[in-house]
Amino acid sequence: MAKGIIILAVMVGIFLIVGGYLLVTKSSMPATTSAVKIINPPENPSSSSTPKSYNIDISGFVFSPNILTIKVGDSVEWTNKDSASHTVTSDSRNELNSETLSGGESYSHTFNSAGTFSYHCSAHTSMKAKIIVE
Repeated sequence: MAKGIIILAVMVGIFLIVGGYLLVTKSSMPATTSAVKIINPPENPSSSSTPKSYNIDISGFVFSPNILTIKVGDSVEWTNKDSASHTVTSDSRNELNSETLSGGESYSHTFNSAGTFSYHCSAHTSMKAKIIVE
């Protein structure tokens, strides 16, 4: 009989310890994600409205970088660093249309609308790149 009381006392002790642990753990858990609201701070108008300038090198028969993401109003300048001549020509033939650029010459363009502008060198059609304007 004494053995049964000891076993019962141990089981009650284990139950109280586990129950207490679960109670403490649950009360220290963060709120569910449905109760959390994430608020992004507003953009600083002075920094987002200032147009930026970017450079793309034409070197080794490659536009570098070959993918560039910019904002509306930003400008891009391509500089030919090859000895061969190149162009900057929109695939759609609408947005970009440089003259033939000899080594050391540059072409600049300001992007006034959002979109993805794929372009190539008309003399070397394997040279391809794109500008993403947000």
